[in-house]
Amino acid sequence: MDFRPPATGAGEARGYLLARARRVRGWTQSEMARRLRQRSRDHGRPLSTGRDGVWYWEHWRTPDRPTQLLIADLFGIPLSLVDERPWPEWLSEDPAQRPTPLPWTLLGAAQSLNEIAGGSVDVTRRELVLIAGGTLTASLLSWMTADPAAAGQLTSGQRVGEATVTRIETRAQMLRRMDDQDGGGTILAESSSALALVAGLLRRRSYSDAHGTRLYAAASDLARQRAAALFDVRGECADGAFDTALRAARIAGDDALGANALAFWCVSAYNTGRLRDAEAMADTGLAAVRGRATPRTEAMFTSRRGRARAHLGDPRCWADFDRAEALLAQANDHQDPDWAYWFDAAEILGARASSHRDMNQPGPAEAVFAQAHAMFDPTCVRTHALYLTRQADAQYAQGQIEHACATAGQALDLAEGISSHRTTAPLLDLADRLGAYAVPSARDFHERARTVLAA
Repeated sequence: MDFRPPATGAGEARGYLLARARRVRGWTQSEMARRLRQRSRDHGRPLSTGRDGVWYWEHWRTPDRPTQLLIADLFGIPLSLVDERPWPEWLSEDPAQRPTPLPWTLLGAAQSLNEIAGGSVDVTRRELVLIAGGTLTASLLSWMTADPAAAGQLTSGQRVGEATVTRIETRAQMLRRMDDQDGGGTILAESSSALALVAGLLRRRSYSDAHGTRLYAAASDLARQRAAALFDVRGECADGAFDTALRAARIAGDDALGANALAFWCVSAYNTGRLRDAEAMADTGLAAVRGRATPRTEAMFTSRRGRARAHLGDPRCWADFDRAEALLAQANDHQDPDWAYWFDAAEILGARASSHRDMNQPGPAEAVFAQAHAMFDPTCVRTHALYLTRQADAQYAQGQIEHACATAGQALDLAEGISSHRTTAPLLDLADRLGAYAVPSARDFHERARTVLAA
């Protein structure tokens, strides 16, 4: 029998919530094990868990129920959640990882933006050095000064006007397309800097109501971009940044924009083990726009719910994909928001194929991925590479080693030019599995992938 261990990405998703709860407290695996042993003695049920035990929980193993109760007690999570939600989903209720409670008002949105832009949420010390030295970083000056009117409003302390607002909106649009072609690593610093700029303008300058609405909409989009980039590059579900995007969209009065933030939050959630949270996000976003958004945007949110349901093994996902296709067929006669440009028939096919794969149906997955491959926009490099990798994985699962190597080679051609851990990590995992086969093409692909991506 051909034993196939779980893919690296799957293990990382299962262990993400435990690792995050540990790291947010500044504990090593050894320190957490020590504290857990002490807590177990206090409860009269001594454990001998060491660093290796914590490591295994953060990768493949599930602690037994008594140990889960001890972990919940250690983290201050209500013990009832251990029985209400499966491992590791109940860890998403960790109070140490919850965003600061803020009102859903203009004041709450402004405070949330200031926390994100100032670096108090989800920002490493290195990133703070990049964005905290004033709102006008070198990259922002380079594009703002190309428009003298916008630069004058920024540097002279004048009221923010049309030139500045338009320039910020244009930059947000450009960053979205850079993300498609080059990956989250390319835009992380610039989206953070642009968000800091907008937060500073909202806090320090005057502007009309109309311009304020557009600035909050831009802030929402930039916060969402930053959160998505953090997931793409580091596998982090940046709850604080997503929450800020949602708040800013509310102040802008744009429910569809808020639903877009929820759709991307949903992706980060189901890829980090928070399956029920992801479904709730998708349901909420869809409910907010159903019947009030363009067919394309409603199709996007419906497809996203389908993916969340597929991760739960819920067969209702197929009805969601059917509904998304029907909605998309009506899309050409409507004016969509700019941020919805990327969602097309290839995306629905990719979502459907990914769901077949998640539900252990590699044959249908391979066939539908092949349909999507023929339809992809050449500018959507990262997503195309990711879906080609999943197609190759479906071929591998069927024992089609030569085909898997050829498809994975196409994915590698695309992936070597982008900065996206979400794309390169599963490709490297597949390369390692293929490298175990005594087939020249498999060995060659393994060596090439390790040379190109592992550096």
